[in-house]
Amino acid sequence: MRLPDLKYDSPVRFRLSQRVQLAIYPPLIAFALKNLLRTCRIEIRNTDTYNRLIQSNQRVIMSGWHESMAVLLQTHQNKNFHSVASYSFDGELAARVVNQYGNEAVRGSTSRGGVNAIRQLEKALQKVPCVGITLDGPRGPRRIAQPGAAILATRTGVPILPHASAIRHCYRLKSWDRFPIPRPFTRIVCAYGEPIYPTEDTSREGVEALRQQLQDQLTKLHTELENELGVVID
Repeated sequence: MRLPDLKYDSPVRFRLSQRVQLAIYPPLIAFALKNLLRTCRIEIRNTDTYNRLIQSNQRVIMSGWHESMAVLLQTHQNKNFHSVASYSFDGELAARVVNQYGNEAVRGSTSRGGVNAIRQLEKALQKVPCVGITLDGPRGPRRIAQPGAAILATRTGVPILPHASAIRHCYRLKSWDRFPIPRPFTRIVCAYGEPIYPTEDTSREGVEALRQQLQDQLTKLHTELENELGVVID
């Protein structure tokens, strides 16, 4: 559900061919992924951590790697979950896919430090209990956390909740994030990490320490899940 005072639309005027793609691709992508993932055995761990935060009226910044976005959307459908997307064609495509899952993407430039994007998420946190950031998006490098989530947490005092997933058998695209397409009927394990609370240190060094802590915890969580499922990424 769209909320007042938030920007959900890109100011970019897309070409006719792009507008046609934007009308056709998002529902097709969502339909294919939803039905593919319905065949899979999805196990979600540590849900009590997420539920405890939400039920206590605590706001949450959920963060994961870009490659886990499809599984995260599948397990959080129709939650009024707010993420962020850039103004570009790729950002518009991602925002419309997110919308197909009953969630929303606020808009802002993710370049030049992502100030607009952070401000939009900060406003969203005043209205919704949970926002999400793909830590290594939108361009990578893969599994290297950008500072956006740490900056947002520092500015709002809201804890960051790491979210990881591992897929036992999948095809991986040749994209920068090696985005996985699960094979039908495979096993998928998702897990929440422990919430990471920001300190009162708002300096650049404090933000960097929080970013590093988040990257380390998310890397550890992914490694544990992938080792359990025997996942090898070439």
